[in-house]
Amino acid sequence: MPNALPPAPAAIEGRVSIVRLHGEACFDCGAVNRTLRAAGHVVVHGSNRVWEISTCGCRRIGTAA
Repeated sequence: MPNALPPAPAAIEGRVSIVRLHGEACFDCGAVNRTLRAAGHVVVHGSNRVWEISTCGCRRIGTAA
């Protein structure tokens, strides 16, 4: 069993939709009618809450909105 720590959550700047933070919509594109899968964890700048996010696989270019 490796001794490596899991990667730290990504820090997100700016406003993020609560449905994206709850994993009810794709974190990247906001789709709610596609199959979603776990995509990691994020922390909104200025908070210490870690959110488990989901994605539909779209991998939008640039920073997530």
